[in-house]
Amino acid sequence: HCRMSEILNLALPFFGLIVLGVIASRRWKAGEDGLVWLNIFLVYFSLPALIFLVVARSPFEQLLNWPFVTATTSVTIFAFLVVVMATRFFFATPLKTAALQGTSGSYGNVGYMGLPLSVAFFGPEAAVPAALVFCFDCATQFIITAFLATLAHERNEEAHWGEVAFRIARQVFTHPFIIATALGVSASALAFQPPGALGSILDMLMRAAGPTALFALGVTVGMRRFEGFGPELTLVVGMKVVIQPVLALGVISLVPGLPPLWLHVAVMMAALPTASNAFILASQYKSYVEGASTAVIVTTLASAVTIPLLIYAIKAGLLP
Repeated sequence: HCRMSEILNLALPFFGLIVLGVIASRRWKAGEDGLVWLNIFLVYFSLPALIFLVVARSPFEQLLNWPFVTATTSVTIFAFLVVVMATRFFFATPLKTAALQGTSGSYGNVGYMGLPLSVAFFGPEAAVPAALVFCFDCATQFIITAFLATLAHERNEEAHWGEVAFRIARQVFTHPFIIATALGVSASALAFQPPGALGSILDMLMRAAGPTALFALGVTVGMRRFEGFGPELTLVVGMKVVIQPVLALGVISLVPGLPPLWLHVAVMMAALPTASNAFILASQYKSYVEGASTAVIVTTLASAVTIPLLIYAIKAGLLP
């Protein structure tokens, strides 16, 4: 059995880095511009290096686990659709806003927090299932949010549907994370490992990903305003932090022959707080911007309690 103090010693440094980011944002009011270079480093260099190396070092046959991918992605889509339909039905929310509320209630912080936390809690072999959840969740969220937001906007939108579909496809397939994944899969298939200096640079970038991402997340949260939300916030937060991991446990445990480690990683990934990308998507579509930002803050605070408890339950063998 694993003691709770050990779990906290693993989890709290991650949340500690987020807190340092929040403090820095309040102490040095550098504004959003100050984050630009940090985000460029993360999105274009550090996290792609992490994803590439994780996937490239994974046995190729493990990357073709379609039952696992189908189960995890279905849970994310189901959580998204429940929030969209519930806010439409109970609060008569316009479709575009409802779509972005769905994103806030189902899009976990699978990159910044999920990848480094999985490896910290479960060891290096957790990187493969974490990378799979990450890639397919990101691609799904980009597509489904863009599709619904564009559908809602269609009457005022002069672009032809073909143009819209092309724009969505370009956004997804030119994303550095998706490209890094594709390159990693190719490297895994060819058993290619980056040599010498290239390998060293990628390794340095990979090690910088976790701390930088969490600090940047803290700065982002610290600069968000705590406003612009309504009665839907309870639904969004409840879905993200409580219902989605429970759903993940129920659905993914049905995948035949799945290693317990993969199930545990998937449940933890489902329990992660709302991704900053939900706020970025809301800003892009100019709807539910403050609400998404509040969802990021509230779910991040809640997950500081729920994630250590979940990891304790997993390590102590309390999870069915």
